[in-house]
Formats: sequence, C-alpha cells, structure tokens
Amino acid sequence: MGNNARQRGAAAEQRASAYLQQQGLTEITKNYHCPGGELDLVMQDRDTLVFVEVRLRSHAGFGDALESIDWRKQQRLRQ
Repeated sequence: MGNNARQRGAAAEQRASAYLQQQGLTEITKNYHCPGGELDLVMQDRDTLVFVEVRLRSHAGFGDALESIDWRKQQRLRQ
C-alpha cells in the first residue's frame, strides 16, 4: 500500500473515531495489533467494547463497506 493510501486510510480512521466520539463513545486504542490481524479502532460505549473496522471506498462500484467484511474477516475479528 502506498504512502498516499496509508494517509487516506489514517484520515478515514480519524474521521470515524471523531464521529463515534461525538456519538458518546470513548476511544480506547487504534491500530491494535493482535495474532488475528489488526483492529482499526477499539471504542467503549458505556459497558460495551466496540471493535470498529474502517473501510474506505474510492468508488461505489466496489460495493459498500459492510459487503467488504467477508466471512473470513468476521472469523478473524471474533478470534
């Protein structure tokens, strides 16, 4: 992934975090590395931990963000 793509991804994560904080969530950490991969954001909503996968799409033709989280990615997040 090129530097420009990394910068766009980091900016998208920052916007997502700011939005969620405006909704009352608290950021615990970001870019948390674990054996199954990486969690973009870990937030807290009262007594619930929220794991956030930030997906940046450059074009609607690539599908929406929810469609990009396939079964394999869901299993890695559960681990």
